[in-house]
Amino acid sequence: MLRRFFLILLFACLSLTAFNQTRNLEYYLTEGAHNSPLLNDFRNQGLSANADSLLIKAARKPFVEAKSQLLYSPAYKNFGYDEIVTDGGNYTAVLSVSQNIFNRNVINNKYRSVDLQKQLVNNSSKISIKELIRVITDQYLIAYSALSNLLFNKSFLDLISKENEIVKQFVVKGVYKQTDYLALLVETQSQEILIKQLDNQFRKELSALNQLCGLSDSSWYELVKPELKLSGNPDISRSPYFIKYKIDSSRIETEKTTIDLNYKAKINWFADAGFLTSTPWNFYHHFGYSAGISLNIPVYDGKQRGIEKQKLDFEQNTNSNYAVNYKKQYSMQFMQLSNELKILNETTKQTENQLNTSGQLVKILKDQLEAGLIQMTEYINAIKNYKTINSSLNLITIQKLQIINELNFLLTQ
Repeated sequence: MLRRFFLILLFACLSLTAFNQTRNLEYYLTEGAHNSPLLNDFRNQGLSANADSLLIKAARKPFVEAKSQLLYSPAYKNFGYDEIVTDGGNYTAVLSVSQNIFNRNVINNKYRSVDLQKQLVNNSSKISIKELIRVITDQYLIAYSALSNLLFNKSFLDLISKENEIVKQFVVKGVYKQTDYLALLVETQSQEILIKQLDNQFRKELSALNQLCGLSDSSWYELVKPELKLSGNPDISRSPYFIKYKIDSSRIETEKTTIDLNYKAKINWFADAGFLTSTPWNFYHHFGYSAGISLNIPVYDGKQRGIEKQKLDFEQNTNSNYAVNYKKQYSMQFMQLSNELKILNETTKQTENQLNTSGQLVKILKDQLEAGLIQMTEYINAIKNYKTINSSLNLITIQKLQIINELNFLLTQ
């Protein structure tokens, strides 16, 4: 019997703990960043760019290669290749080495390209993090708003449920009519239906938040009210979105330099050592070596160089237009959101005063109702009005937090 009692007590404690579990915005932001495949992709791209730097460094060193060839070309009286050309065969085994020289500008330009690629990956990662924070925060606010409505309406249901019992007693005593009790009962039943709808809505929004963060969790959690504050000052020059245009501009200039370098003279030295003979049975008499320098100078390419650079000029012009347009949008968005936040702050104070007044009215009418001094409709209208004002205040609060989230999206650097 005692064991059964402890099992029941343990189950009750676990159930209570599960129901009262809470999670905050920081938890979801951390999980979202950790589970994001896009951010993991950027991490791998950064590692790949580091590998490109090592490849460039390795390419600067001499290239060593072992070559071997056994070629037999038989010739008979009226059959076979001309022996003057083939020597009857070709037997080769050499170790060769080659290296480009006087190519410092080419190497440095390659390093600049890799460095710009690293900057682009790093900046793209910052943009993705900013967007992820904005999206997760926005969904968190939507879910928190649904939870706030649910909790308020639950407390509201408790209030009118208690009034039901009081009014029911007054009906028995003849203070109120049966219709008064039924009117309050209908309001209570409507509130119960609303709570079921709000509970379903919150679970839906919570599930969407979990999916957004890569969490496979269907448990019920109470969300902590987020504390969002404006961070930073408007500085477009440090915005990752604007920096992207600057990096693209540098990339285009680097590609132009690459085109020019491709038309520079290329000098390569080479050497080999081994044996080369047409008579394999005395190959040991033909060991030797050779060395030389090659020079390649582009002369004519059908004006491809000019066309390629012209295409890059078009791309540069497009990039510049996007950068100018972003500057205009940045200023306009910041000004618009700041004005909206200012208006909502003013509206918040007015709505809070209105809610306090309405709450005082409900309290007074509640006392008068329990004393049998007012009609039921007057009290019902007052509590409905209180509900409406509270819903408006909740909506305004969430709108303020959403605007702060959007402003932080612009301000984060």
